[in-house]
Amino acid sequence: MDLKRALEAFDAAYNEAFDRGDAAGCASFFTDDVLLMAPGEPMLRGKEAFEEVYRSRMSKTGGGKHSNSLIEYGEEGDLAYQVGTFAISGANPTEQGKFLNILKRQADGTWKVAISMFNSDRP
Repeated sequence: MDLKRALEAFDAAYNEAFDRGDAAGCASFFTDDVLLMAPGEPMLRGKEAFEEVYRSRMSKTGGGKHSNSLIEYGEEGDLAYQVGTFAISGANPTEQGKFLNILKRQADGTWKVAISMFNSDRP
């Protein structure tokens, strides 16, 4: 599967997990030692920290419906990057912003996010 189709499938499955309010399901797309740079949070490492941040964010906003738009991507060996925008509708407050993911190819050929940074378009 080419990288663009892999990222689109990845985003669709991630969005479904988010829409269910499934923080652990969202975390399954990230490496065990993921480095997360979320807005208003210190830099965090690890899937457990990721789940905590997402569970808290979902709880505070009521969840919502998540969508991504792929803007740019690239691949070099076992590393890839993904730049995009995201929106969360039906949350309080709604949110839209941008993200940058650095992905690592896993032994089974799938991609997982190793570094993720995102922020909102509003202050």
